[in-house]
Amino acid sequence: MIKIKISPNSFYKKLDKHLEKGNDILEKQISEPKLLETEINEWVKNAVDFLENNTLNLPEKLITDIQHTVTEDWITFGLLERDFDKNPESHIEYLTKHLKKKIKAFKVTSDYLSISEIIKGNEKPELSSIQEKITFVLQKLYELYNDNFYSISMIFEINEIDYRENEPNEIAENLKKRGYGIRETDYTTKDLLKISVKGAAYVERQNKRQKNKEKKTKDAKINEKIDLVLAKLEKLGYGQEIIFDEIEELRGLSKKLNKKTWSQVIKGKVMDLALSELISKETASFIYESLVEDKFKLLK
Repeated sequence: MIKIKISPNSFYKKLDKHLEKGNDILEKQISEPKLLETEINEWVKNAVDFLENNTLNLPEKLITDIQHTVTEDWITFGLLERDFDKNPESHIEYLTKHLKKKIKAFKVTSDYLSISEIIKGNEKPELSSIQEKITFVLQKLYELYNDNFYSISMIFEINEIDYRENEPNEIAENLKKRGYGIRETDYTTKDLLKISVKGAAYVERQNKRQKNKEKKTKDAKINEKIDLVLAKLEKLGYGQEIIFDEIEELRGLSKKLNKKTWSQVIKGKVMDLALSELISKETASFIYESLVEDKFKLLK
């Protein structure tokens, strides 16, 4: 199971700081090769150390793409330091390309970590059908929405979602054919994908429908609570019109105010009614606790 050793908030803030540090080195436009190489290698080491020291069971690829130092890359590409001795400008150009490559790798890693429900401290996504997996992938690609391509299998791994051997590649092809995704190339077996404009518009429509559905559910629950409170008040013998008007007003306000502000309005109303002795303190507490589902301590 993937774990982080610090709070999600601190983890993401420190990720951003490491990314900023890499971009800061780039913006300095250092003209001394040795100095630039030292700063790059130090940044790579610190960035990798942060990931290795603060995570458990992180997919290895999220670290390996950024961990090679300048010298290690020279060896990979058959380069030696003497290749740049007579041409410092070429050396700087190579170092800058190396830095940009590492910054991009770190940004992609940060992006994957930003869409991990596990790292955010949420429950593991329970996806029981292929359509649910496709919808989940589209939602995560929409959250990222940039020019990078992302591995569907990595999106699954970072969220601890099981998948069949070739399933990510099939999902990538499915989304491409539907016009919802763009593959890195038409001639690859890799499952790399970015969301298309059509795909983003589809996700926005789905999100809007879900939001409207949740709003209707919320409104229905609030109306039910208010009806129960009014019925209880009537049963207790509170027949004053002003009391019922004050409670009825809360229906409309619930649609205009956020939960916190609405709760404060309810508190103010029941306190005024109690202080005016239109209702008892016990009834004021009943109204508040029925609508807000929290203890009303001020009048106890």
